[in-house]
Amino acid sequence: MAKAQDSRGLSIRSKLLFVALALILIPWMGYEYVKGMKTFLLQGQESALSLTARAVSTVLNDRPEFFDPKTGASELIGKPTDLYAYSLPNFIRLDGDVSDWGELLEQTLRYDGSNGLTCDLDYDPDTLSYESIIGYRGSYLYGLFKVTDDHWVPRDLARRSLDNSDHLRLVIENPGDRVKRYVLTAAAPGRMAVYLMDENWKYPLTGEPNYDFEAELTPTEKGYVVELRLPRFLIDSQSRLGFIVADVDDPKQRKIERVIIASKSTESDEPLSRLLIHSPEVAKILRGLNRPVARIWVLDRQQQVRAVVGKLSRDLPAEPIPTSLGERFKRWYDGVLHDIYNRIIGGTETNFEDIATDVAERNDEIFKRAIAGVPQTERRPSLDGKSEILMAANPVWSADQVLGVVVVEQSSNEILSSQIQILENVISVTLLVIVIITAALILFASRLTLRIHRLRNATDSAIGPDGRVRNPQIKEEQNAGDEIGDLSRSISAMLDRLSQYTRYLEGLPDTLAHELNNPLNVVNSSLDNLQEEIPATQNSKYMTRAKNGIIRLGSILTNLTEAANLEDALNSESRERFDLVRLVSSYIEGYQLTHPDRKFELVIRAHPLNIEGVQDLIAQMLDKLADNAVDFGKEGSPILFRLDELNNYARLTIINQGQLLPHTMTDRLFDPMVSLGKKNAKQSRLGLGLYVVKLIAEFHEGQVEAANRPDDAGAMFTVSLPLAA
Repeated sequence: MAKAQDSRGLSIRSKLLFVALALILIPWMGYEYVKGMKTFLLQGQESALSLTARAVSTVLNDRPEFFDPKTGASELIGKPTDLYAYSLPNFIRLDGDVSDWGELLEQTLRYDGSNGLTCDLDYDPDTLSYESIIGYRGSYLYGLFKVTDDHWVPRDLARRSLDNSDHLRLVIENPGDRVKRYVLTAAAPGRMAVYLMDENWKYPLTGEPNYDFEAELTPTEKGYVVELRLPRFLIDSQSRLGFIVADVDDPKQRKIERVIIASKSTESDEPLSRLLIHSPEVAKILRGLNRPVARIWVLDRQQQVRAVVGKLSRDLPAEPIPTSLGERFKRWYDGVLHDIYNRIIGGTETNFEDIATDVAERNDEIFKRAIAGVPQTERRPSLDGKSEILMAANPVWSADQVLGVVVVEQSSNEILSSQIQILENVISVTLLVIVIITAALILFASRLTLRIHRLRNATDSAIGPDGRVRNPQIKEEQNAGDEIGDLSRSISAMLDRLSQYTRYLEGLPDTLAHELNNPLNVVNSSLDNLQEEIPATQNSKYMTRAKNGIIRLGSILTNLTEAANLEDALNSESRERFDLVRLVSSYIEGYQLTHPDRKFELVIRAHPLNIEGVQDLIAQMLDKLADNAVDFGKEGSPILFRLDELNNYARLTIINQGQLLPHTMTDRLFDPMVSLGKKNAKQSRLGLGLYVVKLIAEFHEGQVEAANRPDDAGAMFTVSLPLAA
């Protein structure tokens, strides 16, 4: 029996896999929930930021001194871009003794040329650097400059140029006035001379020193100290300042080796630094406004940054370097999941870049609208696009006038951290459950399909290609207690009943032959006796028809018993080696004698063709093929027998002219009880002749094929038998 063709539908394993994939609905539902929660959290946080901005602005309401352009709080800006003047607790004597500066010495700023713009690659900060601080008391401004210089070179009074010694440069730029450049130089320790200089810092514009300035130079072990005093009226809130220390090391060459710039120089396109009065009260207020993972901006009406406190991201501790394989795998797994979660949430990077805290002003649209007196909320991306920044702005009032704006910023990453934690837990647990359930279903499906495949294979092998039952008992899954076990036992019971019925059918031809031979003999002898008693019946058409019927019945019984007896005889036949060419040649000679009205031709392309088998069976096979060619061939046309060799097989091809084979029956011609028709009334075709040919060919480990001739002039049958070793 041919194997059943594979089904085109989904397998059990695939169906169970689809069932397992349905579990993805769980994290999808969680994702939809968390996505809705994200909108809710961001809206709630915007409201919280608005309340914070309102609270901060309430603290700053009616405090115009904070927005005075002359005041500020340097430590709240981060990297300074402005110069701050601190209130001096004591009167400052210009004598080189810095002790009268008191605790303000802790506020000094160090300048060492580390920006790379003023010094060469061989620069050493220990050879030239300085610390400075600016203070105010009464109507004077004071400056302290502690210069580190390995070689102090004083001024050479014999030279008219002033760039031939170590000196301090001062730049002042007032609105509506030209930039003024001053050089502070000394030929010896003590009082310094101050000159108004040209643009090249080489020659003074006048020959007289400027007596509005007072400065004192005092040498130290590492360099020198300069104390400076100038009237406050020279500098207002819109003025810009700059300090530059120039260094000359060789007293003979007197060439400036390098300079250290304390602020933006006039040689650049950037403006000089503003001078603001440091306000301790303002600093105290703003320090109290600091919030974790949030940044508060305070701007005046001109959108100048008055103060910035806080930052948008946390300082995370450095992660330890993983050492073991498990730790490295966990680091990699967490990183992969983190990337997935970031894509789902929309970005929760802890490290991102945003506006620096040393900017002089902010021009965001939210500031302009808030300065108009209307509280605002807005969202913007960070500079690198890795985060979304929430902003809330609220105006600061003094009576009916807006003094400035308070803006509170916070990264959405901080808000979403709890959300992503929830999502991580949901997805991680769900993924684990899905993996376990999917693995269990796949294992179950694999086990189930394996059992079904084994049962199918056992069922296929239980019935042979000819439809006979080979094994009536299926051992696979026979003892299983589930439905597959019931199916196996049901198949075994069905095969057992089918085997009994097959044995009954196999014995039926012999039974029929035994039972019908006696009545046929009686009928045949009775007809013979009737012809002798009544000679007139010999020429009767009814007698002729009766004789033909008896002959046909005998032929039927012969054909039935021949196929059944042949199958039993094949198991007891002994094989011998013989030449197929000689056998076919002698057979054709004999067949030509019995059929003188037909012509038989033999074409031999290989000789000899030795095979191992039973010559009588081969002769019986040739007889069936020849009878078939004679019966279905065109009368008077030759019948061709062709012998050749192909791939260690002897091929015998019988070709005749005449009736074509139906294309739909070429594969069924060799099955029992299949016939294309009959030639005369004396012969009855049961379709067992070609079936016998197939049995004999398979007994000799060969095969037989049927096809129409290439020219569609008839049919051809090919028998392939393996050659003897």
